[in-house]
Order: sequence, then structure tokens, then C-alpha cells
Amino acid sequence: MSRFNRPRPRILIVDDVHENLHLLMNILSANHAMTAATSGEKALELAHRSPQPELILLDIKMPGMDGYTVLSRLKSDPATTHIPVIFVSALDDAADVAGGLELGVADYITKPVDPELLLLRVSTQLTLQRYREDAALFDTDHGAEPASAPTVLLVDDVPQNLHGLLDALRDDYRIMIAGSGAKALDMVQGEAPPDLILLDIMMPGMGGHEVCQHIKSLPEHSRIPIIFVTVADSRQDKLKGFELGAADYITKPFDIEEVRARVRMHLELGRLRRQLERLVAQRTAMLQKSEEKYRILADYSPNWEYWLGPDGSYQYVSPACSAVSGYAPADFFADPGLMEKIIDPADLAAWAEFGPASGLDELGPFACRIRAHDGSERWVEHVAKRVFDAEGKPRGWRGSYANITQRRQAEQQLDFVTRRDPLTGLSNRALFGELLVHAVTQAGHTQSEFALLFVNLDNFMTINESLGHSAGDRLLTEVATRLRALLPGVDAIARVGGDEFNIVLERDANAPGADLLGQRIIDALSLPYLLDGTSAYVGACVGIALYPADGADVGSLQSNAAAALHQAKAKGPGSLRFFSPEMSSRARERLALEADLRGALERREFSLHYQPQVDLRSGELVGLEALIRWTHPVRGNVPPVAFIALAEECGLIVELGEWVLTTACQQIRRWSDAGLAPRHTAVNISAVQLSRGRLLESVKCALDEAGIAPQQLELEITESFVMLERELSFQSLADLRALGVRLSIDDFGTGYSSLAYLQQLKVHKLKIDMSFVRDMMNNGGNAAIVRAVIALGQSLGLEVIAEGVEEAGQARYLRDLGCDVMQGYLFSRPLAGEAASAFLADFSTRHFTF
Repeated sequence: MSRFNRPRPRILIVDDVHENLHLLMNILSANHAMTAATSGEKALELAHRSPQPELILLDIKMPGMDGYTVLSRLKSDPATTHIPVIFVSALDDAADVAGGLELGVADYITKPVDPELLLLRVSTQLTLQRYREDAALFDTDHGAEPASAPTVLLVDDVPQNLHGLLDALRDDYRIMIAGSGAKALDMVQGEAPPDLILLDIMMPGMGGHEVCQHIKSLPEHSRIPIIFVTVADSRQDKLKGFELGAADYITKPFDIEEVRARVRMHLELGRLRRQLERLVAQRTAMLQKSEEKYRILADYSPNWEYWLGPDGSYQYVSPACSAVSGYAPADFFADPGLMEKIIDPADLAAWAEFGPASGLDELGPFACRIRAHDGSERWVEHVAKRVFDAEGKPRGWRGSYANITQRRQAEQQLDFVTRRDPLTGLSNRALFGELLVHAVTQAGHTQSEFALLFVNLDNFMTINESLGHSAGDRLLTEVATRLRALLPGVDAIARVGGDEFNIVLERDANAPGADLLGQRIIDALSLPYLLDGTSAYVGACVGIALYPADGADVGSLQSNAAAALHQAKAKGPGSLRFFSPEMSSRARERLALEADLRGALERREFSLHYQPQVDLRSGELVGLEALIRWTHPVRGNVPPVAFIALAEECGLIVELGEWVLTTACQQIRRWSDAGLAPRHTAVNISAVQLSRGRLLESVKCALDEAGIAPQQLELEITESFVMLERELSFQSLADLRALGVRLSIDDFGTGYSSLAYLQQLKVHKLKIDMSFVRDMMNNGGNAAIVRAVIALGQSLGLEVIAEGVEEAGQARYLRDLGCDVMQGYLFSRPLAGEAASAFLADFSTRHFTF
């Protein structure tokens, strides 16, 4: 235990008279821990008990074992020889004093006991004992004083008294003599001041009390012990001397042995004190250097260092805590629980597990968030190690907090970039894959279910093409906002493609089912979006696969959800479909077909067939329509209905459409060179080709390469797409018309064209869809539509062509209604290039009749 926080000194009082015991205990008990014995035997027993007394007050005259015997036993026993003993007795003759000193008594006090003197002598012995223990503990031999004899100053105006003291002390000490108080002061302030002063009180001029007062007022000499040697026995004189700082007093006539003992004791006390002070000064200087090194290391460290004591209070907090947390070290000293108050509540459970309260000997690194004094969030990384003293006892924790806020923000930013969609903030494909794996694993363990939703926006491309990509980005951001608002408890929402979103919905008995939530998603996303002051509309289709019914692994679930989405899109905008096994087989077939389709151009598996178009009045051949055909080496002839839509979905339609356009123009060139070219040849244009904005360049390139006139080429565009992409379509068609190319609205009657729009389009021809032509003879509704389209075309000055004519009656009916041109099996099936050339050569000399 540290000498600075020792408990009260333990004193054993030995006296057979109870009144004496009570008196001594009353004087000493306020500042000392007291035990008592009424016999020598009991005293020896108590002296051996642990903890042992630090001082024994021992009466000499006791029945049975007297004080001398007890003292002799104590000093002969190694276990008790170190305990100082003070005789407290009425015996005060020289023989008694000498006998006690010879046996090893430390001091003695005569009865009746003077309380102040008793306290002084007890304090002196306890202090001397502590100095001896500290000297042994610190091994002070290296700091010992020179071996020269101590100097004692004798101050008395009576020569006889001086001679008596001189005779008693000169063999052991260097003696200085002063016959007056003034002389004594001069010698004390001289070059070689004394180590101890024996001072008479009653002197003429400057008395002993005044001399003592002067010496104690001198800072450099105030520590010199002064023992009064006087005939004065007044209690007031003694008290005054003690108040002035006297170390002790001896009453004349003095006993030589008492004088020697007191001088020896106070000199040893002073010597040990000076040695310990020098040692403390040396070690303080060393400690200051060490502390300075540590202070520099700790105070200038960018990390927030601390030492937490065993009781949980802070022993040290480095200044860096202010930079990291905004709180000063004093705040943590005042409130040891402050750290728990500023840690983010979400991290408190982990802090309890990995912080100092965990019971582990070494902690970290552990990262957590704190709320700084200014309210901002900081990330700190904590490491700590339990501290032990030299005896292996725990002294608390030595720890450090590193400010990793910037590193954490960089990690979060990197995580956001690699695992989040930068536009919407939703999970990206990679992170969603992890979330889906976790959902499958968790559901497998808990035997629960969940739904995987694939969401795809309808007509999103229209927004990008018409309003620009910036508007499209804002729309996607709004879509993400609506999804979050609609699914507040769902974390697994991801944007996995341009307009594709994936969602994992865990099954909750208290929440709507996947079908209702899917429909709510469709409804929410179909509401208008305000973009640049314009209300824009997109819809959504949703495909749903259920775990584990539709797949027990991630791959199967994703494949089946994609198949369900494909079916939903095929059904039309705003549709929702659950997966069914039939979808899986269709999806596999579709994937195989797509793979074959991607290589078909390189393998030259495509060809163009041409179907003639005949004037209903003259019977002359007025044009051809180029129709693509795919001859697969295994599948055989693949109908256009099976691969045109697929080509549009997988992005091959543009390349395929350019091939059709180039091939048709080259064929027109050959027919022109042979004199067989019809007035025009029609080529179907995909909605994707028109929306990509490169159609005009493609047409120009094809015409230039073939070297044909623009009016020889007719482009057929589907009515429904023209109406959907009005602004883009109108501009593209205007540019093509300006080029000189003929324009035809294909499948007219299936869309929602208005007269105003048709007037703006300025096309050359309307083509009645075959679905109306085939049943017009039997279906009054279809007949009415056909009549209306023909009448509309005539009113606008447009040529009207009917496709799908297979019977002569149909041809005559259309002619009677005023239809201009027909196309269909009645006249000819689509013909391959050479067959079409032969047909043109043969038909040039005749007309068709019906």
C-alpha cells in the first residue's frame, strides 16, 4: 500500500492499571488504531498477531512479567524486534533510563503523562519507523550522507551546563558552542550550520524561545531539529516550545543517557528524512522525465488515450479526446459514465460485449459510433488492455480511441459505389444477390416463405427518348421513392438494370400477400410523374416467384421470376403474373431461340421474301412488300411472329432491320437494272429502329449504297407505335418524307389515331390490318371499320391498301368500297428473291383479274 494512503497507525498499550490505559487511549485514539493489554504475556501475544502494532507503549512496573522482561522478549524475537517501544512509567532515575536504553527501548515518558509530549514522542517514533521502512524499501545506501560525524550546537549561557553536555557528546559528534542566543543565530547562518541544536530556554537577552522562533523562520534552516534543555518544567513553556517547532525537550538536571538517546534519535530522523527527500527528488526528476516522455507520446498522439481505474473512474484522459469527441478530459473525470452516454444506442450492446465491462484482458479493435459534443456523428476504433501492477493486482484499463470517421466514410462511400445504385440509393445487383442468398438461407433454417418480385417499367424508353436521360433519371429516382414508401419495412429493394427492380418480400401473416403488394406496386408506379412541368406516365409489370414452391435456390428463383415477368409483359402493360412450370419450359425455349437468333445473321440464315401488291381497279402490280424469313438448320422455317418480338427485346432488331433495309435496296437495284422494278418496295420498320433516332441515317446509307431513288422505297410503320411516340415519330417521319421516301401506316385500325394526327403525319398510304379484312364479309363490325378506314383515307387523299385478301369476293368488295390496292394470298404468296424476279418478268405482260 502506498505510504500516502496508509491507515491509521496501530499502537499497543500495555499497563496493568485500567485508569492508565483509559487515559492513554483517550489521548491517542483520535488518530491511531488502539489495542490494549493488561499483562506482559498478553502484550507478547498481541505483538505477534497480524497486523502487528507499529508502536508499543509499555509500563515498566507490572505484576508477573514486568516491562523490562517484555522489552527483552520483544527485542530478542526476530518477528517483533523491529517494533519500537516507549516506556511509560513513574520510574525516572538514571538507572531505569539506562537499563531501558540498553535493552533497546526507543524512548520513555514519565507519569503523570503530558498529552502534548506523549503525542510528540509517539509521532516522532512512528515517523522514524516509517523512514526506516522506506529507506529499506528504496535501498538508500546509494544516497547515504558522508560518513563524517554529525554536528551538534550547544546553546547555554552557563558554562557548567555546556561542559556537562560537551563531555557527554564530544566522543560521537562534532560540537559547536554558543553562549548566547545571538551567537547561536550567527552560527546557524554560517557556512557550516549544525545538524541538531540543544537549546537552553532561560538565557539573558535573547531567550531560547526567541532563538527557536528565528531559526524556524529561516527557510533553509527550519528543518534543523531543536531540543530544549532547561530547568523549566512549566506546561505552558513546553506548549510554547512545541508550537514554535521544537522537536523535543530535556529537563535539567538531565540524564546523560537520555540526552544521548534523544540526540541520536533526532539525528537519525533528520538523516533519514534528508536521504528520503533526496531520493524522492531524484525519483521525482526521473518521474518527471518519464512523465514528460509519456505526456509527449500521449498528449501529442492523434489518438484519444485513457487510463480507467479499477473503480471505473478515469485516471488519465489525453487532450486528443477534445478533437475526437468535443468533450474535454475534465468532462470524463467528472462523469466516468460519459462514454456510454455518447455511444450510439445501436452500438451499446456491442460495446457491452467488447468494451471494458466485458471482463476480457485485451480488447479490440472494435469500431463504434459516438455522438460528438456538437451533435455530429463520429466513428472511433477502440483498443484496450487490462493493466496490472508489479504485484499482479489489476489497476484498470489502458485504452485508446482512434478517430476513423474519414476512413469509415471512405469505406461507406466505396461500399455505396460497389453495392448501391448511385442514382436511386437502392441496392445494386451485387448487393441484392447477397440479400437474396441470405433470404434463402434464413428461410431454409426457419422453414418460412418469401416472394421474389421482378418489376419492369413499361415504356420507360419513351421517357428517355422524348424527354431526355436527365428526366428519365428523375423518374427512376421517384420510382425508388415510391417503392420505399410503399414497402417501409423492406430492405431488399434493388435496381438491377435500367428500368428493372427486384424485391424480396418476407411472408407476414399480418401483411398483405405478394399478389396484393404486387398490384399496389403497379398502381403506385402508374400514377403521373411531374417532369419539367409535364405529367409523364409509365406503367409497370410484375413477375413473382415464391420460395420454396418455385425454387429452393437463388438461381431457380431468379430464373422463374424472370419467366413470370416475361409473361406479364407479353400480356400487356400493367400486368402481374405468378410463375408456373409451363413458363419455365417456355423460358428455356425462348433462351435457346435467342441464342440461335444471335448467330443467324452471321450464318446467313435470313432471307427476304416479297409479296406483290395489286391495283384493285387496273389489276396492275404496283408494289412489293419485303418480308423477312428465317430458315434454321434444325428448326426449319421459323415464323416471324416467333422471333421478331424476341429480336426487339434482346436488342437485335436494329441490326436485323438494317440488314433488311440494305438487302431490299440492293434487290431494288437489281430489278431496276433488269427493268423489272415495281413503282415501290415496302420495308417494315421496327418501333425500336424508329425510337433509336438513327433511322434517317440508315435509310440514307442504304439508298446511297444501292444507288436507287428514294421514291422506290416505302417504309411501313406500325400505327400503335406512331401514336405512342408522337413527337419523336412525327419528326422522324417528316425527315424521311423530306428525303423522298414513301411512308405507310401499317396495321391501321388497331391503334387510336385521330384525324388531326393523320393530317400531321403526312404519310402516303394507310394499310388496313388483315384481322379486319379476313372477317369483313361475315362480321359487320369489321366491315364498318374497313369502310371507315377507306373513307378516311379518301378524305385525306391517302392511298389505301388492304392486306390479307384471300378470296375474290373480298377483292371485289374492297374495290366497290373504293380501296386502292390489295395484298394477299389471292394474288400471290410471298416469294423468294429469284422467284419474285421471275414473277415480275412474267407479270409485266399481263394484268390480274377477279
